[in-house]
Amino acid sequence: MNNKKLAAILGCCAVFVAVVVAIASLSPRAVADYSTLLGYLRSSGVVVEEKGEASWSFFYDVKGRRVTVDEISIVVYEYDSAGAMEADARCVSPDGFGIKKHWGNGTGLAQQVSWIDPPHFYKAGRIIVFCCGDDASMINLLQDALGKQFAGM
Repeated sequence: MNNKKLAAILGCCAVFVAVVVAIASLSPRAVADYSTLLGYLRSSGVVVEEKGEASWSFFYDVKGRRVTVDEISIVVYEYDSAGAMEADARCVSPDGFGIKKHWGNGTGLAQQVSWIDPPHFYKAGRIIVFCCGDDASMINLLQDALGKQFAGM
């Protein structure tokens, strides 16, 4: 094999590896916190606007941040650790209509929510993301970013 063919093959391999690395960097595992979620969403070509702190929280100890993605509202809850996030994720009923929070001192609080649209809860790294609605492009985008929903319809 001559040097030109070898160089062409090596060049193609380098491009292939670069594409695989770029795609892998956009996988659900790449989203771990609020800033990487926003980066992923923006890199997907949607309009992302940060709207500030949510006026309510399902999880009591963590304030949510409101974000619009192509004018659809989501709420992002960011935790200090993945363990704290997982503990709150376990509080959400499988259908997304109930949340039962238990504190270590034996107390707790339960709330039943009547959504006007289907609820969707996603998690990755240190964040829980809530979205209400049935917009297929939003559901697909969040699923691409965060993996399959852990609760909701």
